[in-house]
Amino acid sequence: MVGRSLMLVTALSPVIGYDKASEIAHKANDADLSLKEAALQSGYIDEARFNEIVDPRKMVGDGVAGS
Repeated sequence: MVGRSLMLVTALSPVIGYDKASEIAHKANDADLSLKEAALQSGYIDEARFNEIVDPRKMVGDGVAGS
């Protein structure tokens, strides 16, 4: 479920800008794509960079029980 969460797009905003990140989230929602699929299709970011930036474990840090 995490892979389809559009909230993760917030991690992209500082890197590609709010407007591009918003465009990606809208495309993912409208086309029933994962955030990653929409981001890669956009051409604004490559897969390696996406994986580096959009890492839910890094985003929550010590907030996840057992991490």
